[in-house]
Formats: sequence, structure tokens, C-alpha cells
Amino acid sequence: MKFSENRKIFIRRALLLVLLVFTAVFQHTDGAIPPLFGTKAMLLVPLTVAIAVHERSITGLVCGTLAGILWDCATVRGDGFFSVYLAVIGFLAGCLVTHLMRNNIFTDLIISLFSISAVNVTYWLVFIHLKGYEGSVQVLFSYYLPSVLYTMVFAFVYYYIVGLIHKATVPKQKIREL
Repeated sequence: MKFSENRKIFIRRALLLVLLVFTAVFQHTDGAIPPLFGTKAMLLVPLTVAIAVHERSITGLVCGTLAGILWDCATVRGDGFFSVYLAVIGFLAGCLVTHLMRNNIFTDLIISLFSISAVNVTYWLVFIHLKGYEGSVQVLFSYYLPSVLYTMVFAFVYYYIVGLIHKATVPKQKIREL
């Protein structure tokens, strides 16, 4: 492998890391993304899926773990829930695209929809419903499920941003092989 190829990989991973940190800050800054009907977009999930779809399983795992750590650092609990969940999502999305699916926008949207739904419903079930909070079912239908739809809008955006980064930094020989 030539030095210029390693440099491009380093640049690509550095750009993805900057995008990851910027997205985490953007997600957790009040007012950065206007809430839609009281729901917030969970931007780190579709970004993790987009990175995993373009970069495959190991990079998806690492970026998912970093995204989850950033998310856990910004929450009150900080118990590692998002770190584990996004690591699994990144790894599975990368494996699905490597072995079963093709890398296109529809695959990204399907995996993003499933991933966002799984994160929201699992979080609601573990931290709200099983704790016995009153009105927890109403919270699911008024906050967590609409949040899935709101976040899906950003899945389009992140798929194309990560795709542009990937296309600009993949060596030309590698593009022909794909």
C-alpha cells in the first residue's frame, strides 16, 4: 500500500471523526435543531449507519462506539447505553452491507429506520416504562415514535455527506474494484 493511499484513509477517517464530533455537539445544543412537535432528532444514529454503510463493519463499530460515548457524556445517566447500542448498530449495519445488501440510499434508510426505532423503543422500555412512570405509553406515542420520523429526514443528508467524503478520499484503483 502506498503512502498516498494511507494518507487518504487517514484524511477520510479524520473527516468522519470531525463530522461525528460536530454532529454530537449539534445534537446536544439546545436550539441548534428546532424541535418538531416537541420531539428532538437523534442525529448520531443515522450518522453511525451512514458511516457503517460506506466504511463497513469495523469502522462502523469504532465510530458507533465513539458516537455513543459522546452521547453518553452529554446525558444525565451516562451509563453506557448509547455506547453499546450504537456500537452494535454500526457493526451490524456494516456487516449487512458487506454480506447481504447493496450500498444505496434505500438500504441506508431501511437500516436507519430500524436502528432509530430500536434505540428509541428500547430506551423507552428500559428507562421509562419498566420504571413505572405514569403515562409512559403516551410518552412513547407522543415523543419517541415521532422522533423516529423526524430523525429519518437527516438520514438522507448524512448518507450523502458521508458518501461525498468517501468518494473524495477513496483511491481511484479501489473505486474501479468496487
